[in-house]
Amino acid sequence: MTLRQLRYLIAVVAAGSITGGARSLNVSQPALSAGLAALEDELGTPLLERQRGAVRLTALGRRFHRRALGIVRDADLARQEVRRGLEQSVLTLGVLPTVPMGLVLGLAEALRRHLPAVELTIREAREPRLAEAVGLGRMDAALTISDRAADGWWVPVRDDPLAVVCPPGHDFARRGSVRVADLDGEAFVLRMHCERGRDAQGLLDSRGIRLRPSFATDQDARAFAAVRAGLGVTIAPRTLVPEGLGFVAIEDLGLTRRLGLQLSVGLDERLLGALVAALRDAEAAQMVIPDANVSIN
Repeated sequence: MTLRQLRYLIAVVAAGSITGGARSLNVSQPALSAGLAALEDELGTPLLERQRGAVRLTALGRRFHRRALGIVRDADLARQEVRRGLEQSVLTLGVLPTVPMGLVLGLAEALRRHLPAVELTIREAREPRLAEAVGLGRMDAALTISDRAADGWWVPVRDDPLAVVCPPGHDFARRGSVRVADLDGEAFVLRMHCERGRDAQGLLDSRGIRLRPSFATDQDARAFAAVRAGLGVTIAPRTLVPEGLGFVAIEDLGLTRRLGLQLSVGLDERLLGALVAALRDAEAAQMVIPDANVSIN
């Protein structure tokens, strides 16, 4: 299997035909067809269904095509980094959707100062894909939470407590704190994408607390808008809660998450040092960064 064969497959799929793929790569059609045939022979299965000048992927071909896209993309990225040398390279940073945008932008700004010649790419992903990408070296680092981090180096940023979020006029806000039992039967806005939110709901279920779901969403802006409109309360990390909403501690449910940076074990030492320095730039990130040494999980 060669990169050329993978590029042949990708081009044919993009063009929808053997002829179009050969034209886009500026190679002869017989050469491209031979390369695809050799690839299919090596894999032991057809990747394409050929019908009257058009092609489409088989079921296994679709799976292989996704892998081929990743392999070719990584190969192109590696080639770019080598050609640019140490003075200019590419840094890929992953972020969980529940990491506050202020921290993401603060880190990006700090990195531009510490690594002015580096091209920064930021990709948002849910925790399973993020952990896989960092573990395989497809991402250089990820802003995530500690118990979702893959094996490798971990730099903590801060603890981020979770509590009840409610409108300012809600009874909970006037009381200043609540107990778990106070949530029983309460109208509740489900933040379906939040890792710790699911943990909180599980803990409430284990104590026999039954919430009354009133709205469910995987977007924080919509969840907090629903809370503001009085559709219900929710549970969320402090760093995500917008101004104008109450943040009320749950006295007998200590739940928090630790935000930090997961580093790929194969990360270049120069980039590693710059990432850690950028994290400690509290002014850029507008957060207090504790003294933290890179540690192995």
